Amino acid sequence: MFSPCFFDRIVLLLPHCQKEAAVHTDEYEISLSRELAVCKSTIKKIKESFVLLERKHGKTTEQFVREFDSGKLMDNLDEYRVWRDTYASLESWEKLERQYQEIFVKMKI
Repeated sequence: MFSPCFFDRIVLLLPHCQKEAAVHTDEYEISLSRELAVCKSTIKKIKESFVLLERKHGKTTEQFVREFDSGKLMDNLDEYRVWRDTYASLESWEKLERQYQEIFVKMKI
């Protein structure tokens, strides 16, 4: 059983908790902004690496992925695997970025 003093403390702490919750929201927003920045930076770097590969091999990344996935590309297999894995990584980073953006929008409501 709780003593009456316990409930008095809860009531007294409630306004404090409400203020703290607002601070946490700001902290979450700041952290989320940082995570979004990391996502955008990583996506940009991955796309820049694709430009070099596309120039080297004379095809877009999308063309490459279609050909690689269909088994048409057998030479330079190690480099192609890295390119394909990097493309999969890009998809994951873009999905994460979308999730962070959705959360960010919900926090602003």
